[in-house]
Amino acid sequence: MPNLLLALIAGLLFPLAFAPYDLWPLVLVSAALGYTALVRSPTPGRAFTAGWLYGVGMFGFGISWLHVSMTDYGFMPLWMSIPFTALFAMGLALFYGLAFWFTKRRGTRAMVFAGTWLVLDWVRGWLLTGFPWLYAGYAAIDTPLAGLAPLGGVWALTLTLVLAAAAVVDLARPRVSAGAALAVVLILVTAGLLAGRHAFTHPSGPRQQVALVQGNIPQDLKWLVTMRDETQEIYHSLSADLPEDTLVIWPESAMIEFYQDIRGFVDGEGERIAAKGGALISGLPWRDASTYPPRYHNSVAVVGTGHDGVYHKQKLVPFGEYVPLESLIRGWIPFFDLPMSSFTPGRPDQPNLFALGQEIAPAICYEMLYPAQVAERTGNADVLLTISNDAWFGHSAGPLQHFQMTRLRALETGRWLLRGTNNGVTAVVDAHGQVRDRLPQFERGVLISEYQPRRGQTPFMVAGVWPTLLLALAMAVLAGGEGRRRASR
Repeated sequence: MPNLLLALIAGLLFPLAFAPYDLWPLVLVSAALGYTALVRSPTPGRAFTAGWLYGVGMFGFGISWLHVSMTDYGFMPLWMSIPFTALFAMGLALFYGLAFWFTKRRGTRAMVFAGTWLVLDWVRGWLLTGFPWLYAGYAAIDTPLAGLAPLGGVWALTLTLVLAAAAVVDLARPRVSAGAALAVVLILVTAGLLAGRHAFTHPSGPRQQVALVQGNIPQDLKWLVTMRDETQEIYHSLSADLPEDTLVIWPESAMIEFYQDIRGFVDGEGERIAAKGGALISGLPWRDASTYPPRYHNSVAVVGTGHDGVYHKQKLVPFGEYVPLESLIRGWIPFFDLPMSSFTPGRPDQPNLFALGQEIAPAICYEMLYPAQVAERTGNADVLLTISNDAWFGHSAGPLQHFQMTRLRALETGRWLLRGTNNGVTAVVDAHGQVRDRLPQFERGVLISEYQPRRGQTPFMVAGVWPTLLLALAMAVLAGGEGRRRASR
């Protein structure tokens, strides 16, 4: 029982390494204590239980804010939303139960533990559309290790942190060699430090002025029909007196009506901004009437003379933007009938946006958590753009965790990142993942800043996750076999 308690406590420490707490060394402490609980487990079955409790602590605390959208905006009572969130956390925890079980089966070595952790994190990111939240590597965004991101993305950072934590534990174990694990850690850390001093991308033009408009419309009012005219007036007035030659960004679902129903207003705003040498990019719902029944998309579009592009979101949020098994469960409870929860995903082969002579790689909200998709879309783009509406999660840690994770996409691709949101965090992030300018959360305003367009490709953009994933697989399989052979001598 003390060992299972240790695993649970270790998992509870894990989220403290991320925003808004930012105690990043705790990711090492958490992984080391979790691995210690694994080492002390007498059987693979007990190791599975320890790993599952570790995951329960990690997600039970780390994503507890999910209930906010269900209770405050999905009209679900607390007695129902909290168990729903808990069940989701317990399901995600199974990945760590499997990691602990497999490591125990393979001989309980740091290399096996870190490799299996990384592989299952990768699986968690795509299985059933994926939930790529709280990867360990995100905690290292403001550390010297961040230089690993353009080489191997968040995956290389995750592997390094977990391997280092487990290797330290192995150093204290009798008759267990941690030399190979420490050698891999040393190589990865050295590579990250060297890469952090190298620019993989280069400027592709003069600096560009940008205005990110934060309407700060309360989420409980946003979808009301009576707010439509007022919403238009808010965005019109915030965008009216901006400087010339400015790229203006409105956030996800800035307007709640379909573009096809308010194109007069939206196009008029775009033309007004274009007349001053600028361009307007706005998030808004999109109706495609070329099919029957029509398809609906969560989209971002460029409007204004001489500019082009509309992008439909590919990675939809379950229950928020589409309802799995819709014909069976739609209507059971109000949460399954949230506004705009019948979207269709966009095609992967959509072109990027173009404005002011630049190619802009877009991602809407949750899509920024998919490193491969962002890297693939970046290609020859000059800048990254993400729009979001994190108001669904109120004053919780969720929006701050989300912002921290999006910053790593800038570092992985060597691009500046423009992030426009309804109520925060609205910010401009440079190609090193550092925040250059930001607006306070929950305030109405406009962030006027500038960014440097860049071109070129980082190693991560070229190779993706595969080098790190293959290394992790080799560690999980080969190091495990060696560990079992030593244990049998």
